[in-house]
Amino acid sequence: MNRIIPTEIKVKIMQESLSLTKVEVIAARHEVSPEAIYYWFNQKVKSTLGDVLKNDPPGPAPQLAEEVKAIPAKLERPNICDQCGGKRVRKNGTYKVINWVWLLTIGWLVGLRKVVIQRWRCADCGHELTGVERQRQAEARRAWWQQIKRLIGLSRFKLGLSVRKTQTLVGFAYGRQVSVGFIQQQTMNLGRRAQSVLQRLKNCRQKEAHFLLFDETFPKLGKRFYSLGVMICEHGLIRSVHTIRRKAQNIPDQLCQVVGEHYHPKYFLTDLDVTYGKYLKRTGLPLEHLRDIVHQMRQIARIFDEAVKEVTLDVPKGLPHKQRKKQRKLKQRLLRKRLKPILAIAFKAFSPGYESVCVLMLEGVISQLCDPGLVLQTKSVQRLACRMDRFVKKHGANINTLLEMSVTAGTPKTTNSLESKNALFKPFSRIAKSFRLATAWNFFSGVALMENFDVKSRGVHQDSSAIQRASICLEDLGATDFFSAVGLDNLQISPTIFTL
Repeated sequence: MNRIIPTEIKVKIMQESLSLTKVEVIAARHEVSPEAIYYWFNQKVKSTLGDVLKNDPPGPAPQLAEEVKAIPAKLERPNICDQCGGKRVRKNGTYKVINWVWLLTIGWLVGLRKVVIQRWRCADCGHELTGVERQRQAEARRAWWQQIKRLIGLSRFKLGLSVRKTQTLVGFAYGRQVSVGFIQQQTMNLGRRAQSVLQRLKNCRQKEAHFLLFDETFPKLGKRFYSLGVMICEHGLIRSVHTIRRKAQNIPDQLCQVVGEHYHPKYFLTDLDVTYGKYLKRTGLPLEHLRDIVHQMRQIARIFDEAVKEVTLDVPKGLPHKQRKKQRKLKQRLLRKRLKPILAIAFKAFSPGYESVCVLMLEGVISQLCDPGLVLQTKSVQRLACRMDRFVKKHGANINTLLEMSVTAGTPKTTNSLESKNALFKPFSRIAKSFRLATAWNFFSGVALMENFDVKSRGVHQDSSAIQRASICLEDLGATDFFSAVGLDNLQISPTIFTL
């Protein structure tokens, strides 16, 4: 019959055995078998002598990260069935799920961990009840996916990252990968919601706005070439973005979609493209078409440059080609030197403080070009004077109106703010290559809405966003920031889910 020998007796026996005492005498004294003592010594003591006698560093043994165990599930039994009111609630097995609470808080540190969920079932009606731990994990899972969607929106519409880089960022920040298809689908969903929000801006109460600025930007999309029509108001708020393949159809449609109940501007400010005025007439909107001052100055500079390039020589044809070329360049330099102070007067007419005499100064420039005592009356100079005369007759009234309003009402006289928006969209053209024409429109709408809510940290509009500068009523819009506008509000998480 085997009997259990206490550990204390074994220790005493080994101590005496190791002191060179006869094993038979020790076995007879403690009433055990000598073979048992030999077995203990050979199988137990000898095999552990190396571990016992080795020199270990002081302190407790280090604990590896793999030895960290998940928090055991709370086995709080429900008191009553919420269907039939029965009190006989029984266990119904267990299953393992991802520990979403850990993944939401320190998932980037420990990675994926599993937690055991106890199932409960009513013995009277068979209804499955939800335990406390299951509720905690479900709430943490919803919060985790909400954070992932918000990070995707920030990465795609603000940082301009590709799908692969967004996937890497999510895996690094939250310790779990998401699929490329999910990121792409989420991008399209957010873009569609952003587009609907931009369409609601025209019906939201806001500060009075008199101008509608329009321009086209041309993203680099390879063979799929199309332009992107961008419309903003004088407050810098992006009203609409639209992919344009047929300008005669898309631009009038975009104009009609922007104007609404609370946004009804009086002026349509663009560059010198002659087709924009025709498209405005097709819409039937009572807007006055004005041209940008900067583009008018560029047009004047271009006219003067063409006058210098069109200079010809009245010399005998027998002159060698190199000599003719040399004399022509000399004549161009002399003419440019003569025209430079006249061009400076034309630019000075658009400077601040000269708004009331701008057109008069331009007419003075024309008279100087016609004066033989100031400029050599070549054919190119005569054409220059005719072009300047046509320019003043065509744009004189527009210049007076635009400059006068810029002084009295502080309205814009250039489309520089719109040009800055175009520079904002061009870096995202690489991402837009992966979308079709309709979905690319949605993607750029997401970028525009993110820009509208973006609070600037420096520059002229520091500590303010375009939504704030336009005084958009957020109650009418139904959102306070970009994520609430696209349906990604911060979830109200109960503190109990973080109770360990």
